[in-house]
Formats: sequence, structure tokens, C-alpha cells
Amino acid sequence: MAAQAPGRVILLNGPSSSGKTSIGQAMLPLLPDPWFLVPVDSISGMRSTKHNRALGDAKTQEMLRRTRRGYHRVIAALASAGNDVIMDYPLSEPWRLADLLDVLDGYDVTLVDVRCSAEELDRRERLRCDRPRGLAASQTGVYAHRDNDLVVDTTRRTAADCAREIVDRFATISRPKAFARLRRDRPVAAVRTLDADQHNARRSQT
Repeated sequence: MAAQAPGRVILLNGPSSSGKTSIGQAMLPLLPDPWFLVPVDSISGMRSTKHNRALGDAKTQEMLRRTRRGYHRVIAALASAGNDVIMDYPLSEPWRLADLLDVLDGYDVTLVDVRCSAEELDRRERLRCDRPRGLAASQTGVYAHRDNDLVVDTTRRTAADCAREIVDRFATISRPKAFARLRRDRPVAAVRTLDADQHNARRSQT
């Protein structure tokens, strides 16, 4: 049997309330079946949430980091089996991108920055009840990588319009893509830091 070609990955990156999930949902009927929309919230939502479990700040941050590292590897596992995947995920911490550059090395990744004005983000946060106020404003590093394959802006455009633009332009994106450029150009020090983090993580599990 011929080896299975890996699936493609579209990463929708942007702050909370920028419209990533709505765009991903609108993309699914426009793409040839099957594509999987896998938001990071779907992985976080599987975690137990007992209100009487007090982890403390340090342990909570450690738990969240493990969750996100696991999410990266779920995406890689799906793509390795030939599945096409849409990620709904903010690159709000430098280590997230650094880890993804390693975990998704060898995969066709399209990085889409989803932008929205600060005023509109604040308005959306006030309307929804499932996000703390100021979350989007706190995610200042979400575009720190300064590279992408596509940019859409939901300030005045609908999720459907943005989804159509992404799907229409998807096949014509020039190579090397943003992930390949970022992997090529990242400082050696960043690679060493990531290697050390991974080593420490393995030690903590033994």
C-alpha cells in the first residue's frame, strides 16, 4: 500500500474575539470534504474543571502549557494520517510558535492572521459572556512573528467574506510559506531554548 501523504494545516491566528472560530466554521462548507476544524478550545473543553480543585498560579500555568503542547501534537497526529485540519489558535506566547515550528516540520502549513480593531474586540467581549474583559487586549504578542501567508480583517467584514477569501486564495499562495520562512530564519538561541524546554518536560515526566 502506498504511503499516506500528510494532510494540510490552515492556522487561523488572532486574539480572542477576532472571529477565528466563525471563519473556520464558514470555511468548512467551502472546502472539499473532508476538512477538520479543531479549535484549541475543543481540547481545553475536555479537561476536568472541579471548582474545589485549587491548583495555584504556577501549577495552573504548567497545566495550560501541557494542554497547548498536547493540542499541537493532536494537530500533527491528524495531519500525519492524511487529514486536512483548520487550527483556531492564538500565537500569543513565543513558545507556542516555536513548538509548532518543530512539531509541524514537514507539513504544509498556511498561516492566516485574523485581525480586528481594538474597539471592535472590546465591543465583542462586552457582548459575550464566555470571555473575561480585556483578554483580547492582553494578547499583545499574537502577531509578534511578523510573517503570514494571508491576512483578513473582521472589523467590518463578515466571517463568511473572510472565509471565502481564504479558500479562494489558498491554492495560489507562494512558497516557501510563512512557517518555512520562520523556521529558516529563527535564531539559533531560540532553537536551543526550545530544546531545553522539551528536555526538562521529558525529565519531569520520568
